Amino acid sequence: MFKRPSDLPFSKDGLSWFLPWMVMLMVFFATLTTAGTLSLNSMLARWSRSISGSLTVQILPIEENGKINRKKTQLEIDEALSVLRKTAGVASANLLTDRQMKDLLRPWLGDSVLLDDLPLPALIDVKLLPDTVVDLDILKTLLKKNAPNASLDVHKLWLGKLIKLMQRLDFLASTLLMLVIASTSIIVIYVTCSSLAVHKPVIELLHQTGAHDAYISHQYAFRMGTLAALGAIPGFCFVLPILFMLSSIASEIEGGLLSEARFDGTAWVLLGSIPAAAIVLATLTAYWTVQRTLKRLL
Repeated sequence: MFKRPSDLPFSKDGLSWFLPWMVMLMVFFATLTTAGTLSLNSMLARWSRSISGSLTVQILPIEENGKINRKKTQLEIDEALSVLRKTAGVASANLLTDRQMKDLLRPWLGDSVLLDDLPLPALIDVKLLPDTVVDLDILKTLLKKNAPNASLDVHKLWLGKLIKLMQRLDFLASTLLMLVIASTSIIVIYVTCSSLAVHKPVIELLHQTGAHDAYISHQYAFRMGTLAALGAIPGFCFVLPILFMLSSIASEIEGGLLSEARFDGTAWVLLGSIPAAAIVLATLTAYWTVQRTLKRLL
């Protein structure tokens, strides 16, 4: 399938077996690294969209003599809602129902925990008008004055920290990917140079019979591309079950962090291009190596 007539006895290359195995490992790790980066970016994008233009106000239950005073707690909730709905730039302010609170906590606590017995705070979901800026300092002051047990959760604060963490992980993943690419190129150069040294007498004979450097370079480019394909395709096939399993696990989780770490169609296309990129890289690297080496040695 991957064979074509060649004037060079490549079957005598002692390192022919080495390149497919190394490319297989490189494609395996490159695909895993890229998949991790894509899932992190997808997760961050989903979080950003879900909380964009929104705030959360939390009101702790008021306790008296070891018991929750529901009447006073409800008064603070009403005061907080009144303040929020009168604030310029606020589109809506709605108190989460008990059912919504339970649905929110169930992925984290499970069904075994009796949520009805937990002293849960009241949460108010605040939606802001598009292209408006709300003075958060003034809003915090008004809330503290009218509802002392209320606290304002600005999502941008923790999201900013999360973005920094994601950027560091992206940098780490990009560095690992660059190392994989560099390692693959070095291995191809090494195998190609070793083969050139073995076949130097044959190459000199081909030159004497009129063969140009480009002809020999194409022979090596096809040879190394074929060896790379023999490693890249199995390497990608080995990593696919792992990716499908992780994607399936993430899609089955309702809520939580992992539920947002999913691959869309574009991500799968990008992952599928990795073995093709490895083959192209090996082919071009071999061609460039042969051209440069022949000009220097012959």
